[in-house]
Amino acid sequence: MAEDVWRAQSSWSQAANRSRAAIDRARAVTLACTVAAGVLGVAASQLMDPLPELGRTLAFLALLAAGAAPLVARGAAPDRVREWTRLRSVSEELKRHAYVYLARVSPYRDPAGRDDELLRRTDAVQAQAADLTALVRQFTPVDRPLPPVADAADYVTARLRGQLEGYYRPKADQMARRARRVDRSGMALAALSVLLGAVAGAFAAEQAAAWIPVVAAVSASVVSHGASARYVALQVEYSTTAGELERILRWWQRLGPATDEDADRLAQRTEHVVSVQNEGWTAKWTAD
Repeated sequence: MAEDVWRAQSSWSQAANRSRAAIDRARAVTLACTVAAGVLGVAASQLMDPLPELGRTLAFLALLAAGAAPLVARGAAPDRVREWTRLRSVSEELKRHAYVYLARVSPYRDPAGRDDELLRRTDAVQAQAADLTALVRQFTPVDRPLPPVADAADYVTARLRGQLEGYYRPKADQMARRARRVDRSGMALAALSVLLGAVAGAFAAEQAAAWIPVVAAVSASVVSHGASARYVALQVEYSTTAGELERILRWWQRLGPATDEDADRLAQRTEHVVSVQNEGWTAKWTAD
């Protein structure tokens, strides 16, 4: 039974990963088209007289980029984001049930009914996203072993520590790096805009002045890209979740011999923290 759930989770995870990659690609290409349209447009206007052939070519490319930007942006439209978040949510729910089942904690402690309980709960999860199953069927489940979990101690190692050290901490660091890159890019472009303004004002350089609105537009596009990717918000969420998981781990380590009730509470607290983060993350992504 657990093997079937684990295989299904693999297909949902692959579908979610492909959907996310398509959204990221659409956002990156939209940003590139927006920047290219502005830069090529100004370059074309300045080269039209001395190099008319090159000027016309750049003007054509600028118009092409400007027209492509809104078309490409459809790949990151709200409906695509909602589709991705639902795929990921189902994948995470199936993973959660698989780990709790293997750890033999509530609600999968009763040997007589645990298989039926797992089937009932995971069928309900997938039924809520039945309209997405056509996307999921495109992926062949990856042949991989079940997580090495047979009790609460294994659950701590594979699930709790795995989420803490293998996902949330690295993700928080990754989001922090991306947020810093966006911030530094915005600062550099702002400094360039000031420099161009100074050159245009001091030397009456019309060519420099023509680039000021372009640099400002590029700066705004970069900042907007960072905001749509929610780097700062995700850094805070991942860091907060990592902190909560660390507190659960310390609580478990301070216990003496753990009772069944302690093991149940361990799994409940861990899965609650992860699910709260996923729900909050999903709500913010689908709010636009």
